[in-house]
Amino acid sequence: MSHRHSGCPLCGGQLTALDLLNACDELADAGLGILAARCPYCQGRLEIRPAAGRIEIGYIVGQRFDVAFSLDCAGLEVLADAGDGSLRLRMPENGWEFREE
Repeated sequence: MSHRHSGCPLCGGQLTALDLLNACDELADAGLGILAARCPYCQGRLEIRPAAGRIEIGYIVGQRFDVAFSLDCAGLEVLADAGDGSLRLRMPENGWEFREE
């Protein structure tokens, strides 16, 4: 896992890729593979698109995702399953599962 930090685009709070993944609380768009998160510092809403080995932070605009910045996240695997509306993420030491409601 990379220890590179980035500031929250809303408040500037320093967050790692793992911090951002842990802040995700719902699947915002299963088709685009976008997660919704809440900054642990300011509680502002962020949108995150996980990809193999990185996460992208940005916002959904219509039917696309505009990336503001990305962070390396070594070992991150994305296991999407559009059939059941879920998105699963796996790292050697962590795992997450998000489902459409």
